[in-house]
Amino acid sequence: MAQASPAELLRELLEPVVHQLGLDLVDVSWYPGKGHATLRVTVDRPGGITIDECGQASQAASALLDRREELLPGPYSLEVSSPGAERTLESEQDFATALGHRVRLTLQDGESLTVLEGRLVSLGPEELNLEVRRTRGGRLRSWRVSRKAVAAAQVVVDL
Repeated sequence: MAQASPAELLRELLEPVVHQLGLDLVDVSWYPGKGHATLRVTVDRPGGITIDECGQASQAASALLDRREELLPGPYSLEVSSPGAERTLESEQDFATALGHRVRLTLQDGESLTVLEGRLVSLGPEELNLEVRRTRGGRLRSWRVSRKAVAAAQVVVDL
């Protein structure tokens, strides 16, 4: 049986603490460095997160990690943040949260890449459905996209 990575161990440790604050643990990343590592924790909740909530998550995570310092080899910096307005979509929860929002999909067909931008209107087990405006002021068109074709996805901020 493979040993869990530091990020996986830290995710298991931090998830209950973050959930107690009413937040979702989006990502935990461990970046070892020469003499000093970085632990990045990304938190969110439906509707977005405030700076104060990031601060609360940071304090709670720091207090817990101080009690479990044997899990972290050497000095490290703790960074707690939101995923940002134009967050990357990876998990099923990420896509569900993006429903109704504008997204950018990078589609791969063999060696060819296509970028498609539109409003995510529904999710199915095999496909995503977008409303795409082909030109400024043009009519909306529905697009069905196979989930298997999606190489990358992110939320796009409407300005």
